[in-house]
Amino acid sequence: MILAIGIIYLLVILVIGIFSTKHQKDMDTFYVGGRSFGPWLIALAISSTTMSGFGFVGLPGLVYENGYSIFMIGIFATGGIFVSFLILAKPMRKISKKFGSLTIPDLLELRYNSKSVRVITALAILAGAIGYQMAQYKALGNMLQTILGINYGLALSIGVALLTIYVVAGGMISAIWTDFIQMIVMIAGSLIVFIGGMKMVGGMTNMNSQLSNINPDMVNAYHSTGSIGIFAFISYFFIYMIGHQGQPHVVSKFYMIKKVSMLKWACIIAASTYGITVLLWFTGLYARVMVENGSMAAPASPDLVTPMFIQNFFNPVVAGLIFAAVMAAIMSTSEAFLLVASSSIVRDIYQQVIKKGEKLSPGKELAYSRMVTLLVITVTFGLSFNPPDLVGWLGNASWGIFSASLVPVLSIGLLWKRATRQGAIVSSAVGLISSISLYILKVKGVYVPSLDTGAIAMLLSAGTFIFISLLTKPESNAVFDIDYKGLKDAKNKAI
Repeated sequence: MILAIGIIYLLVILVIGIFSTKHQKDMDTFYVGGRSFGPWLIALAISSTTMSGFGFVGLPGLVYENGYSIFMIGIFATGGIFVSFLILAKPMRKISKKFGSLTIPDLLELRYNSKSVRVITALAILAGAIGYQMAQYKALGNMLQTILGINYGLALSIGVALLTIYVVAGGMISAIWTDFIQMIVMIAGSLIVFIGGMKMVGGMTNMNSQLSNINPDMVNAYHSTGSIGIFAFISYFFIYMIGHQGQPHVVSKFYMIKKVSMLKWACIIAASTYGITVLLWFTGLYARVMVENGSMAAPASPDLVTPMFIQNFFNPVVAGLIFAAVMAAIMSTSEAFLLVASSSIVRDIYQQVIKKGEKLSPGKELAYSRMVTLLVITVTFGLSFNPPDLVGWLGNASWGIFSASLVPVLSIGLLWKRATRQGAIVSSAVGLISSISLYILKVKGVYVPSLDTGAIAMLLSAGTFIFISLLTKPESNAVFDIDYKGLKDAKNKAI
C-alpha cells in the first residue's frame, strides 16, 4: 500500500513534468517561467524549497540527537522569509522586468558593472547547489531505501532517475506547479505526523518530561555543553534569518511573480505554510522518546529517523501519504537547485562570459540548459554515494556558502548606493573561499570553531564588502534609476 501510493504520487509529478515540456520555448520560460505566476504558486514554491529534504529528513535527525535547539533553525528561517520579502522581493522583481534578468548573477553584474562579480557568484551558486543537492539525494536514497527495503545505492539510483525525467523535461514551469502540489502534500503530512505522534508519546508535558530525563539540554533552546550551545544559536540567526536572502533557489522566485502588488500576500502565505511544515520535525522528539522506552529500535543513522518512525507507527495508507510528503520536500528543492546550478553555468558563465553575451537561438539555449542540468545531476549523483556528512549538516553548510557569498553583495548592494564593484568582487570571493575552506577544516577536525563556519564566513564577507567599498570610489548605476517607492498603481498593474 505504501509503495502503491508512492508510485501514484511520483507518476502525477512525472506527468506534470512531461506536460510542461511543450511550454518550454527559451531560457526565460525554462528558468523563470515567463514571469507569469500568481501569489499562491510563488508562495508555496518558496516555502517548499525553503523546507526541502534537508528540512524533512535531515533536521528531524538532528532533532533526534539534540532536541528542541534545532527548532531555532525553523523559527529563524520563518523570520528569514519575511526579511527576504521585505528587502529583496520588490527590487528584484522590478529589476528583472526592466532589464530582463534571469539569474542572481545577471542582477549582480548589472548592479556592479562587473563580469568578475557574475563569475564568482555563479561559481558560489554552483558550489552551494552541489552540496545542497548531495543532501537532497542522500535524503532521497534514505527514504526509498526504507520504503522499498533495498540497499542505499539502488534506492538512490531509482530516485535520481525519476527526478531527472521531470526536471530536465519541464524546467521552471514544471517546478512551480509541482512545488504547489507538493507543498499541499507536505502540510497535510506534517499535521498528520505532529498530531498522531503527540498522541503516541502521551502529550507535550509527558514527552518533555521524558526528554529532560534523557538529557536536560534536550528541552532547551541551546545546550549548556557541547556543540549546540549559545554560539550555535547565534549562528542559526545569521545563517537562517539573515542568510535566507542569499538562497538562490528561493529568492530567484521573486523574478517569477506576475505583479509586484501580489508580493505582500505571497510573503504571508510562504511564511505561514513553512511554519506548519516545521511541525514534522517533532518526529525526532517522538522517535527519541520511543527509542528510550523500547517502543522503537534505534536508527542506524539519524537520517533514517523520519522514514523509520513513519513506517513503524502509521497504517500503510497514512504512511504512504506521509512518505509522499517527504518525497515532495526532497523533489521540490532538488529541481530548484538543479535549475539554479545549470543557469549558473549556461547563462552566467558560458553565454555571458565565454561567448561575451552572444545571442543564441532559443532552441539552442534550451538544449544547452537541459544538457547542463543533466550533467549536474550526474556529478551530484556520483558524489552522493559516499557523502561526507549527515543530511542536516550538509544542508547547513550549503546555506552557509550561499549566505557568505551572496547576502552582502545582493542585499546590502541593493540598499546601499555607496557599495562598489571592488568591494563586491573581494567580498564574494572571500565568502566563497572561506565558507568552503572552514567547512572542510571542520569536517576533517583540523579547526572546529564555536560559531558555525557559514556564519563566520558571512561576517568576514560583509565586513570586507563594507570596508573596501568605503575605500573605493562608487559609480553611477542604472539599477538605482528605478523608482521603487513612487510607482503608481497603474504602472504596478502593467508590470
